[in-house]
Amino acid sequence: MNCAISDLSPYQPTMEVPWNRQRAVHLYRRMNFGASIDVINNAIAQDPTQIVDQLIQEAKQLPPTAEPEFAGKLKSEYGLALLQSVLEKDGYARQWILALQQNGLRGRMTLFWHNHFVTRFDVYESASYLYQYHRLLQEHALGNFKDFVRAVGTTPAMLIFLNGSQNAAGSPNENYAREVYELFTLGVDNGYTQQDIVETARALTGYTNIPEEWGPILFDEETHDNGTKTIFGRTGNWGYDDVIDILFEERAIQIAEFIARKVYRHFVNPVVDEIIVRELATVFLGSDWDIATLLEALFKSTHFFDEKNIATIIPGHLEHILIFFNELNVDISGLSVLGIYGDTTENGQALFNPVDVAGWPGNRSWINTTSIAYRWNYLESQLGLITLFNLEPLAQMVRKITDEEFDVEIICRDLIHYFLPKGFQFESDYEAALVSFKGEIPGNYFEDGTWDVHYWAIPFQLNGLLKFINRIPEYQLK
Repeated sequence: MNCAISDLSPYQPTMEVPWNRQRAVHLYRRMNFGASIDVINNAIAQDPTQIVDQLIQEAKQLPPTAEPEFAGKLKSEYGLALLQSVLEKDGYARQWILALQQNGLRGRMTLFWHNHFVTRFDVYESASYLYQYHRLLQEHALGNFKDFVRAVGTTPAMLIFLNGSQNAAGSPNENYAREVYELFTLGVDNGYTQQDIVETARALTGYTNIPEEWGPILFDEETHDNGTKTIFGRTGNWGYDDVIDILFEERAIQIAEFIARKVYRHFVNPVVDEIIVRELATVFLGSDWDIATLLEALFKSTHFFDEKNIATIIPGHLEHILIFFNELNVDISGLSVLGIYGDTTENGQALFNPVDVAGWPGNRSWINTTSIAYRWNYLESQLGLITLFNLEPLAQMVRKITDEEFDVEIICRDLIHYFLPKGFQFESDYEAALVSFKGEIPGNYFEDGTWDVHYWAIPFQLNGLLKFINRIPEYQLK
Protein backbone atom coordinates (compact mmCIF):
# COMPACT_ATOMS: atom_id res chain seq x y z
CA MET A 1 0.00 0.00 0.00
CA ASN A 2 1.31 3.48 -0.83
CA CYS A 3 1.78 6.11 1.84
CA ALA A 4 -1.22 8.34 2.30
CA ILE A 5 1.06 11.38 2.62
CA SER A 6 4.11 11.92 0.45
CA ASP A 7 6.20 14.85 1.68
CA LEU A 8 9.22 15.83 3.73
CA SER A 9 7.46 15.47 7.08
CA PRO A 10 9.27 12.96 9.31
CA TYR A 11 8.21 9.37 8.69
CA GLN A 12 6.02 8.01 11.48
CA PRO A 13 5.25 4.28 11.20
CA THR A 14 1.57 3.37 11.09
CA MET A 15 -0.44 0.22 10.50
CA GLU A 16 -0.85 1.30 6.89
CA VAL A 17 2.82 2.23 6.46
CA PRO A 18 4.70 0.06 8.96
CA TRP A 19 8.38 0.15 9.81
CA ASN A 20 9.20 -3.36 8.68
CA ARG A 21 11.90 -5.43 7.00
CA GLN A 22 10.98 -4.12 3.56
CA ARG A 23 11.61 -0.50 4.55
CA ALA A 24 14.68 -1.32 6.61
CA VAL A 25 16.25 -3.05 3.59
CA HIS A 26 15.27 -0.02 1.48
CA LEU A 27 16.94 2.38 3.92
CA TYR A 28 20.19 0.43 4.12
CA ARG A 29 20.39 -0.09 0.36
CA ARG A 30 20.19 3.67 -0.14
CA MET A 31 22.18 4.99 2.85
CA ASN A 32 24.71 2.15 2.77
CA PHE A 33 25.49 -0.67 0.37
CA GLY A 34 22.90 -2.97 1.93
CA ALA A 35 23.24 -4.71 5.29
CA SER A 36 23.24 -8.17 6.85
CA ILE A 37 20.06 -9.77 8.18
CA ASP A 38 21.32 -9.16 11.74
CA VAL A 39 21.60 -5.42 11.08
CA ILE A 40 18.17 -5.38 9.42
CA ASN A 41 16.49 -7.31 12.25
CA ASN A 42 18.08 -5.00 14.83
CA ALA A 43 16.94 -1.97 12.84
CA ILE A 44 13.31 -3.11 12.88
CA ALA A 45 13.36 -2.81 16.67
CA GLN A 46 14.57 0.80 16.52
CA ASP A 47 13.12 4.16 15.50
CA PRO A 48 13.95 4.66 11.79
CA THR A 49 14.66 8.39 12.24
CA GLN A 50 17.16 7.57 14.98
CA ILE A 51 18.86 5.11 12.63
CA VAL A 52 19.22 7.89 10.06
CA ASP A 53 20.75 10.16 12.71
CA GLN A 54 23.16 7.40 13.73
CA LEU A 55 24.26 6.62 10.17
CA ILE A 56 24.84 10.31 9.40
CA GLN A 57 26.75 10.86 12.64
CA GLU A 58 28.94 7.81 12.03
CA ALA A 59 29.70 9.06 8.52
CA LYS A 60 30.65 12.54 9.76
CA GLN A 61 32.97 11.17 12.45
CA LEU A 62 34.76 8.67 10.24
CA PRO A 63 38.42 9.64 9.69
CA PRO A 64 39.72 9.85 6.11
CA THR A 65 41.69 7.02 4.56
CA ALA A 66 45.24 6.82 5.90
CA GLU A 67 47.83 8.61 3.80
CA PRO A 68 49.56 6.17 1.41
CA GLU A 69 53.29 6.04 0.83
CA PHE A 70 52.93 7.75 -2.56
CA ALA A 71 51.16 10.83 -1.17
CA GLY A 72 53.22 13.82 -2.32
CA LYS A 73 55.37 11.73 -4.66
CA LEU A 74 56.82 13.76 -7.53
CA LYS A 75 57.16 12.58 -11.11
CA SER A 76 60.95 12.79 -10.89
CA GLU A 77 60.92 10.24 -8.06
CA TYR A 78 59.59 7.58 -10.42
CA GLY A 79 62.43 7.86 -12.90
CA LEU A 80 61.65 5.63 -15.86
CA ALA A 81 59.14 3.57 -13.85
CA LEU A 82 56.11 5.79 -14.52
CA LEU A 83 53.91 2.70 -14.74
CA GLN A 84 54.32 2.49 -10.96
CA SER A 85 51.94 5.43 -10.60
CA VAL A 86 49.25 3.45 -12.45
CA LEU A 87 49.86 0.44 -10.21
CA GLU A 88 49.56 2.69 -7.16
CA LYS A 89 46.26 4.00 -8.50
CA ASP A 90 44.99 0.43 -8.99
CA GLY A 91 46.04 -0.56 -5.48
CA TYR A 92 44.41 2.52 -3.96
CA ALA A 93 41.20 1.86 -5.91
CA ARG A 94 41.07 -1.68 -4.50
CA GLN A 95 41.54 -0.29 -0.99
CA TRP A 96 38.70 2.13 -1.66
CA ILE A 97 36.36 -0.70 -2.68
CA LEU A 98 37.15 -2.52 0.55
CA ALA A 99 36.55 0.70 2.49
CA LEU A 100 33.22 1.22 0.71
CA GLN A 101 31.92 -2.01 2.21
CA GLN A 102 32.94 -0.84 5.67
CA ASN A 103 32.31 2.91 5.58
CA GLY A 104 28.56 3.10 5.07
CA LEU A 105 27.10 6.47 4.17
CA ARG A 106 30.48 8.21 3.95
CA GLY A 107 31.43 5.66 1.30
CA ARG A 108 28.16 6.17 -0.56
CA MET A 109 28.57 9.93 -0.58
CA THR A 110 32.26 9.83 -1.56
CA LEU A 111 31.35 7.68 -4.56
CA PHE A 112 28.44 10.00 -5.38
CA TRP A 113 30.66 13.09 -5.37
CA HIS A 114 33.34 11.25 -7.36
CA ASN A 115 30.74 11.03 -10.11
CA HIS A 116 29.77 14.69 -9.67
CA PHE A 117 33.12 16.50 -9.37
CA VAL A 118 34.62 14.26 -12.01
CA THR A 119 38.32 13.98 -12.75
CA ARG A 120 40.10 11.26 -14.74
CA PHE A 121 43.37 9.69 -13.66
CA ASP A 122 44.12 8.91 -17.31
CA VAL A 123 44.54 12.66 -17.81
CA TYR A 124 46.52 13.78 -14.75
CA GLU A 125 48.33 10.41 -14.22
CA SER A 126 49.70 11.23 -10.76
CA ALA A 127 48.92 8.85 -7.88
CA SER A 128 49.69 11.70 -5.49
CA TYR A 129 47.10 13.92 -7.17
CA LEU A 130 44.62 11.04 -7.05
CA TYR A 131 45.06 10.67 -3.30
CA GLN A 132 44.64 14.41 -2.69
CA TYR A 133 41.46 14.42 -4.78
CA HIS A 134 40.01 11.36 -3.01
CA ARG A 135 40.80 12.78 0.42
CA LEU A 136 38.99 15.98 -0.56
CA LEU A 137 35.91 13.96 -1.55
CA GLN A 138 35.94 12.16 1.80
CA GLU A 139 36.48 15.30 3.88
CA HIS A 140 33.63 17.21 2.22
CA ALA A 141 31.26 14.30 1.52
CA LEU A 142 28.76 15.41 4.19
CA GLY A 143 30.13 18.89 4.80
CA ASN A 144 29.42 22.34 3.40
CA PHE A 145 28.73 22.30 -0.33
CA LYS A 146 29.94 25.86 -0.96
CA ASP A 147 33.24 25.04 0.74
CA PHE A 148 33.38 21.84 -1.32
CA VAL A 149 33.01 23.75 -4.60
CA ARG A 150 35.63 26.27 -3.50
CA ALA A 151 38.12 23.52 -2.57
CA VAL A 152 37.69 21.18 -5.52
CA GLY A 153 38.54 23.78 -8.15
CA THR A 154 42.11 24.18 -6.92
CA THR A 155 42.91 20.55 -6.23
CA PRO A 156 45.67 19.49 -8.67
CA ALA A 157 43.65 16.64 -10.21
CA MET A 158 40.91 19.09 -11.22
CA LEU A 159 43.32 21.82 -12.33
CA ILE A 160 44.99 19.37 -14.73
CA PHE A 161 41.84 17.56 -15.86
CA LEU A 162 39.88 20.69 -16.78
CA ASN A 163 42.89 22.74 -17.87
CA GLY A 164 42.86 25.21 -14.98
CA SER A 165 46.64 24.95 -14.84
CA GLN A 166 46.73 26.37 -18.39
CA ASN A 167 44.32 29.21 -17.63
CA ALA A 168 46.37 32.41 -17.87
CA ALA A 169 45.78 36.08 -18.54
CA GLY A 170 45.68 36.82 -22.24
CA SER A 171 44.70 33.27 -23.20
CA PRO A 172 42.02 32.15 -20.75
CA ASN A 173 40.89 28.52 -20.87
CA GLU A 174 37.14 28.21 -20.40
CA ASN A 175 36.88 24.50 -19.53
CA TYR A 176 36.60 24.73 -15.75
CA ALA A 177 34.49 27.90 -15.86
CA ARG A 178 31.99 26.12 -18.09
CA GLU A 179 31.84 22.92 -16.04
CA VAL A 180 31.60 24.64 -12.66
CA TYR A 181 28.28 26.03 -13.90
CA GLU A 182 27.05 23.33 -16.28
CA LEU A 183 27.93 20.22 -14.26
CA PHE A 184 28.88 21.17 -10.72
CA THR A 185 26.40 23.83 -9.54
CA LEU A 186 23.68 24.99 -11.94
CA GLY A 187 23.02 22.48 -14.70
CA VAL A 188 23.02 22.88 -18.45
CA ASP A 189 21.89 26.32 -19.67
CA ASN A 190 20.51 27.21 -16.25
CA GLY A 191 21.16 30.78 -15.12
CA TYR A 192 24.39 31.62 -16.93
CA THR A 193 25.44 32.88 -20.35
CA GLN A 194 28.46 32.30 -22.56
CA GLN A 195 29.67 35.74 -21.53
CA ASP A 196 29.49 34.69 -17.86
CA ILE A 197 31.72 31.73 -18.75
CA VAL A 198 34.20 33.96 -20.57
CA GLU A 199 34.41 36.43 -17.69
CA THR A 200 34.58 33.65 -15.09
CA ALA A 201 37.47 32.02 -16.93
CA ARG A 202 39.36 35.31 -16.68
CA ALA A 203 38.66 35.50 -12.94
CA LEU A 204 39.93 31.96 -12.42
CA THR A 205 43.30 32.58 -14.09
CA GLY A 206 46.56 32.22 -12.20
CA TYR A 207 46.80 28.67 -10.89
CA THR A 208 49.61 27.90 -13.31
CA ASN A 209 52.79 27.63 -11.24
CA ILE A 210 53.98 23.99 -11.13
CA PRO A 211 57.58 24.02 -9.81
CA GLU A 212 57.84 20.24 -10.18
CA GLU A 213 55.67 17.83 -12.16
CA TRP A 214 53.08 16.10 -9.95
CA GLY A 215 53.92 18.56 -7.19
CA PRO A 216 51.76 21.37 -5.74
CA ILE A 217 50.11 23.75 -8.21
CA LEU A 218 50.53 27.30 -6.93
CA PHE A 219 48.86 30.61 -7.68
CA ASP A 220 50.96 32.91 -9.86
CA GLU A 221 49.96 36.56 -9.66
CA GLU A 222 51.70 37.28 -12.95
CA THR A 223 49.39 34.95 -14.89
CA HIS A 224 46.23 36.21 -13.20
CA ASP A 225 43.99 38.59 -15.16
CA ASN A 226 43.66 41.72 -12.99
CA GLY A 227 41.21 43.40 -15.31
CA THR A 228 37.56 44.19 -14.62
CA LYS A 229 35.09 41.32 -15.15
CA THR A 230 31.30 41.20 -15.09
CA ILE A 231 29.82 37.95 -13.74
CA PHE A 232 26.07 37.52 -13.20
CA GLY A 233 25.69 41.28 -13.57
CA ARG A 234 28.29 42.17 -10.94
CA THR A 235 31.41 44.05 -12.04
CA GLY A 236 34.81 44.15 -10.35
CA ASN A 237 38.38 42.88 -10.40
CA TRP A 238 37.22 39.41 -9.45
CA GLY A 239 39.41 36.44 -8.55
CA TYR A 240 38.83 32.79 -7.68
CA ASP A 241 37.15 33.28 -4.28
CA ASP A 242 35.01 36.09 -5.66
CA VAL A 243 33.63 33.76 -8.34
CA ILE A 244 32.47 31.25 -5.72
CA ASP A 245 30.92 33.95 -3.52
CA ILE A 246 29.11 35.64 -6.42
CA LEU A 247 27.87 32.29 -7.75
CA PHE A 248 26.34 31.24 -4.43
CA GLU A 249 24.89 34.69 -3.77
CA GLU A 250 23.38 35.32 -7.20
CA ARG A 251 22.28 31.80 -8.15
CA ALA A 252 21.50 30.24 -4.75
CA ILE A 253 18.06 28.88 -5.67
CA GLN A 254 19.28 27.31 -8.92
CA ILE A 255 22.21 25.66 -7.13
CA ALA A 256 20.05 24.31 -4.33
CA GLU A 257 17.50 22.83 -6.72
CA PHE A 258 20.15 21.38 -9.03
CA ILE A 259 21.92 19.53 -6.20
CA ALA A 260 18.66 18.49 -4.53
CA ARG A 261 17.44 17.06 -7.84
CA LYS A 262 20.66 15.14 -8.41
CA VAL A 263 20.59 13.72 -4.87
CA TYR A 264 16.93 12.79 -5.36
CA ARG A 265 17.60 10.92 -8.61
CA HIS A 266 20.48 9.00 -7.07
CA PHE A 267 18.96 8.10 -3.70
CA VAL A 268 15.19 8.14 -4.19
CA ASN A 269 13.83 7.72 -7.69
CA PRO A 270 14.98 8.52 -11.25
CA VAL A 271 11.46 9.88 -11.85
CA VAL A 272 11.74 13.19 -10.05
CA ASP A 273 9.07 14.71 -7.83
CA GLU A 274 9.73 18.39 -8.42
CA ILE A 275 7.68 19.47 -5.39
CA ILE A 276 9.90 17.41 -3.12
CA VAL A 277 13.01 18.75 -4.88
CA ARG A 278 11.91 22.33 -4.19
CA GLU A 279 11.27 21.45 -0.53
CA LEU A 280 14.70 19.83 -0.26
CA ALA A 281 16.27 22.89 -1.89
CA THR A 282 14.64 25.10 0.73
CA VAL A 283 16.11 22.91 3.48
CA PHE A 284 19.52 23.00 1.78
CA LEU A 285 19.46 26.80 1.53
CA GLY A 286 18.24 27.18 5.10
CA SER A 287 21.15 25.07 6.36
CA ASP A 288 23.70 27.32 4.62
CA TRP A 289 24.65 24.49 2.21
CA ASP A 290 25.08 21.69 4.76
CA ILE A 291 25.00 18.38 2.88
CA ALA A 292 24.29 16.33 6.03
CA THR A 293 21.19 18.42 6.75
CA LEU A 294 19.94 17.85 3.20
CA LEU A 295 20.41 14.08 3.56
CA GLU A 296 18.79 14.02 6.99
CA ALA A 297 15.66 15.71 5.66
CA LEU A 298 15.50 13.30 2.74
CA PHE A 299 16.15 9.99 4.50
CA LYS A 300 13.84 10.77 7.42
CA SER A 301 10.96 11.83 5.22
CA THR A 302 7.61 10.21 4.66
CA HIS A 303 8.32 10.57 0.97
CA PHE A 304 11.50 8.49 1.09
CA PHE A 305 9.64 5.57 2.70
CA ASP A 306 6.75 5.72 0.24
CA GLU A 307 6.41 2.30 -1.38
CA LYS A 308 6.55 3.88 -4.83
CA ASN A 309 10.20 4.76 -4.10
CA ILE A 310 11.25 1.26 -3.05
CA ALA A 311 13.25 -0.78 -5.61
CA THR A 312 13.26 1.93 -8.28
CA ILE A 313 16.96 2.51 -9.04
CA ILE A 314 19.40 0.43 -11.08
CA PRO A 315 22.71 0.90 -9.24
CA GLY A 316 26.15 0.81 -10.81
CA HIS A 317 28.02 -2.48 -11.06
CA LEU A 318 30.08 -1.71 -7.97
CA GLU A 319 27.07 -0.76 -5.84
CA HIS A 320 25.11 -3.80 -7.08
CA ILE A 321 27.96 -6.16 -6.15
CA LEU A 322 28.56 -4.58 -2.73
CA ILE A 323 24.87 -4.83 -1.85
CA PHE A 324 24.98 -8.51 -2.80
CA PHE A 325 28.01 -9.20 -0.58
CA ASN A 326 26.74 -7.12 2.35
CA GLU A 327 23.32 -8.75 2.37
CA LEU A 328 25.01 -12.16 2.51
CA ASN A 329 27.37 -10.79 5.20
CA VAL A 330 30.48 -11.72 3.19
CA ASP A 331 33.83 -10.00 3.76
CA ILE A 332 35.29 -8.91 0.39
CA SER A 333 38.90 -8.56 1.56
CA GLY A 334 41.39 -10.75 -0.27
CA LEU A 335 40.74 -12.14 -3.72
CA SER A 336 37.16 -10.87 -3.97
CA VAL A 337 38.18 -7.20 -3.98
CA LEU A 338 40.74 -7.87 -6.74
CA GLY A 339 38.03 -9.42 -8.90
CA ILE A 340 35.54 -6.66 -8.17
CA TYR A 341 37.94 -3.93 -9.27
CA GLY A 342 39.05 -5.72 -12.41
CA ASP A 343 35.58 -6.78 -13.50
CA THR A 344 33.81 -3.49 -12.81
CA THR A 345 36.60 -1.64 -14.61
CA GLU A 346 36.31 -3.91 -17.62
CA ASN A 347 32.55 -3.41 -17.70
CA GLY A 348 32.50 0.37 -17.63
CA GLN A 349 32.81 1.50 -14.01
CA ALA A 350 36.49 2.23 -13.53
CA LEU A 351 37.12 4.04 -10.27
CA PHE A 352 39.01 7.32 -10.79
CA ASN A 353 38.19 7.13 -14.52
CA PRO A 354 34.50 7.89 -15.12
CA VAL A 355 33.54 7.83 -18.78
CA ASP A 356 33.81 11.62 -19.25
CA VAL A 357 33.49 14.92 -17.40
CA ALA A 358 29.74 14.34 -16.97
CA GLY A 359 30.39 11.05 -15.17
CA TRP A 360 28.56 7.75 -15.49
CA PRO A 361 24.99 8.47 -16.64
CA GLY A 362 23.60 5.96 -14.14
CA ASN A 363 20.37 3.98 -13.77
CA ARG A 364 19.27 2.35 -17.06
CA SER A 365 22.59 3.09 -18.73
CA TRP A 366 24.18 0.39 -16.56
CA ILE A 367 22.18 -2.32 -18.33
CA ASN A 368 22.76 -3.55 -21.86
CA THR A 369 23.12 -6.99 -23.44
CA THR A 370 26.77 -7.22 -22.42
CA SER A 371 26.62 -5.72 -18.92
CA ILE A 372 23.57 -7.70 -17.81
CA ALA A 373 25.34 -10.95 -18.68
CA TYR A 374 28.37 -9.74 -16.72
CA ARG A 375 26.23 -8.96 -13.66
CA TRP A 376 24.52 -12.36 -13.85
CA ASN A 377 27.71 -14.34 -14.35
CA TYR A 378 29.78 -12.49 -11.77
CA LEU A 379 27.30 -12.96 -8.93
CA GLU A 380 26.69 -16.59 -9.83
CA SER A 381 30.41 -17.33 -9.82
CA GLN A 382 30.71 -15.72 -6.39
CA LEU A 383 27.70 -17.61 -5.08
CA GLY A 384 29.47 -20.90 -5.60
CA LEU A 385 32.45 -19.81 -3.49
CA ILE A 386 30.30 -18.16 -0.85
CA THR A 387 28.21 -21.28 -0.41
CA LEU A 388 31.17 -23.65 -0.08
CA PHE A 389 32.90 -21.54 2.58
CA ASN A 390 29.87 -20.25 4.50
CA LEU A 391 27.55 -23.23 4.95
CA GLU A 392 26.52 -22.60 8.55
CA PRO A 393 26.28 -18.77 8.28
CA LEU A 394 24.01 -19.14 5.24
CA ALA A 395 21.86 -21.70 7.03
CA GLN A 396 21.53 -19.35 10.00
CA MET A 397 20.70 -16.48 7.66
CA VAL A 398 17.73 -18.41 6.26
CA ARG A 399 16.46 -19.09 9.77
CA LYS A 400 16.79 -15.40 10.68
CA ILE A 401 14.82 -14.32 7.62
CA THR A 402 11.86 -16.67 8.13
CA ASP A 403 9.85 -17.63 11.20
CA GLU A 404 8.46 -20.71 9.43
CA GLU A 405 10.09 -24.10 10.01
CA PHE A 406 8.30 -26.62 7.78
CA ASP A 407 6.25 -24.97 5.02
CA VAL A 408 8.66 -24.76 2.07
CA GLU A 409 6.43 -22.37 0.10
CA ILE A 410 6.25 -19.84 2.95
CA ILE A 411 9.98 -20.11 3.60
CA CYS A 412 10.73 -19.60 -0.10
CA ARG A 413 8.46 -16.53 -0.28
CA ASP A 414 10.04 -15.04 2.86
CA LEU A 415 13.47 -15.35 1.26
CA ILE A 416 12.25 -13.88 -2.02
CA HIS A 417 10.74 -10.88 -0.25
CA TYR A 418 13.95 -10.23 1.65
CA PHE A 419 16.08 -10.03 -1.50
CA LEU A 420 13.26 -8.51 -3.58
CA PRO A 421 11.40 -6.15 -1.21
CA LYS A 422 8.53 -5.75 -3.71
CA GLY A 423 8.46 -9.42 -4.66
CA PHE A 424 7.71 -10.81 -8.09
CA GLN A 425 5.22 -9.33 -10.50
CA PHE A 426 3.87 -12.70 -11.68
CA GLU A 427 2.77 -15.76 -9.72
CA SER A 428 4.53 -17.94 -12.26
CA ASP A 429 7.84 -16.51 -11.04
CA TYR A 430 7.07 -17.62 -7.48
CA GLU A 431 6.32 -21.10 -8.79
CA ALA A 432 9.57 -21.26 -10.77
CA ALA A 433 11.52 -19.89 -7.80
CA LEU A 434 10.09 -22.64 -5.59
CA VAL A 435 11.33 -25.26 -8.02
CA SER A 436 14.83 -23.72 -7.85
CA PHE A 437 14.69 -23.62 -4.06
CA LYS A 438 13.62 -27.26 -3.74
CA GLY A 439 16.40 -28.35 -6.05
CA GLU A 440 17.06 -32.09 -6.17
CA ILE A 441 15.47 -32.88 -2.80
CA PRO A 442 12.80 -35.61 -3.13
CA GLY A 443 9.32 -34.10 -3.17
CA ASN A 444 7.98 -36.34 -0.42
CA TYR A 445 10.55 -34.90 2.03
CA PHE A 446 8.57 -31.65 2.05
CA GLU A 447 5.39 -33.55 2.89
CA ASP A 448 6.41 -36.22 5.41
CA GLY A 449 8.43 -33.99 7.78
CA THR A 450 11.87 -35.11 6.63
CA TRP A 451 12.68 -31.59 5.46
CA ASP A 452 12.57 -28.43 7.56
CA VAL A 453 14.47 -25.17 7.88
CA HIS A 454 17.31 -27.02 9.66
CA TYR A 455 17.84 -29.49 6.81
CA TRP A 456 21.51 -29.95 5.85
CA ALA A 457 20.98 -28.77 2.27
CA ILE A 458 19.53 -25.35 3.18
CA PRO A 459 22.68 -23.39 2.11
CA PHE A 460 22.65 -25.11 -1.28
CA GLN A 461 18.92 -24.44 -1.63
CA LEU A 462 19.54 -20.76 -0.92
CA ASN A 463 22.22 -20.86 -3.60
CA GLY A 464 19.74 -22.22 -6.12
CA LEU A 465 17.11 -19.64 -5.20
CA LEU A 466 19.57 -16.74 -5.44
CA LYS A 467 20.73 -17.90 -8.86
CA PHE A 468 17.12 -17.77 -9.98
CA ILE A 469 16.51 -14.35 -8.39
CA ASN A 470 19.74 -13.01 -9.86
CA ARG A 471 18.37 -13.37 -13.39
CA ILE A 472 14.98 -11.84 -12.64
CA PRO A 473 14.84 -8.24 -13.99
CA GLU A 474 13.49 -6.93 -10.66
CA TYR A 475 16.73 -7.90 -8.91
CA GLN A 476 18.56 -5.15 -10.80
CA LEU A 477 16.36 -2.60 -9.02
CA LYS A 478 17.50 -1.49 -5.58
